[in-house]
Amino acid sequence: MNILIPVDFSSDYNSAVSYASSLPGISTDKIYLFHVAMMPDFYVSELEDYGKYESELKSIIKKIHDSSLSKLREIKAKHFDKSSKVICKVIISKNVYKEIIHYSETLKCDLIIINESDTSRKIKIGSNTERVVRLSNVPVMVMKNLSKSSVKKVVFASDFRSESVPVFSKLLNCFQTEYISFRLLYINTKSDFEEYDVVKDRMEKFKKNFAGDFSIVIRAGKSVETSIVKYANSINADIIAMGIKNKKGFSLYFTGRITEAVISLSELPVLVTNDTSLL
Repeated sequence: MNILIPVDFSSDYNSAVSYASSLPGISTDKIYLFHVAMMPDFYVSELEDYGKYESELKSIIKKIHDSSLSKLREIKAKHFDKSSKVICKVIISKNVYKEIIHYSETLKCDLIIINESDTSRKIKIGSNTERVVRLSNVPVMVMKNLSKSSVKKVVFASDFRSESVPVFSKLLNCFQTEYISFRLLYINTKSDFEEYDVVKDRMEKFKKNFAGDFSIVIRAGKSVETSIVKYANSINADIIAMGIKNKKGFSLYFTGRITEAVISLSELPVLVTNDTSLL
């Protein structure tokens, strides 16, 4: 498995790095510690200074690159043993989220583990995390706090229509252990109410596509996102898994609003994938 961890050198990067460093099978995984350093604004005030512009700009960029790479190597030495396959990479750019997405696609990553470092603990519209979650074709794990790496209980929240089958297949590839209990969760709301038997039949059909430990859970709630988080907390789940879909015409569970609201509300890691086959 190839795992990409964007690191911004904030105090919160530890959650993603620590989680990855203790994953089962870490000795055979490739971990990419990736930092996007911002391209410096560089000005000259006098006409005669233009002759030095290129060389001085290159010198500044090299210093930023080397300093950032040194910090990544310190993180590598602190969190990973020598047997781990950890690659440190720094890119100088003005667009953080595009570089993260591009690099993940270049590497053919299986998973991006990213921290939501905003102090309000809410995913901000327009933030790098929000854009990576929305635009990445690679599953994204959003971390807020240090979390257990031994995943035993996963809540998959969905509407369980046919579109959710490839979404869940993609998410399953992110787990490296066979001993996981999956709770398939559907939240029935007053505004989008469905009969219990109809939902249960749809979930049973969904379940037949996969082998494993699956439990069907149908709950009623005023708010889909709040109910998902409340249920996950009530069973001490390790991860909440969801799909994200922003194209109009798809069901409620595949819109960005619901998934991003869950990320904002949950203190648990939230694993998200955007299945481009549905676009």
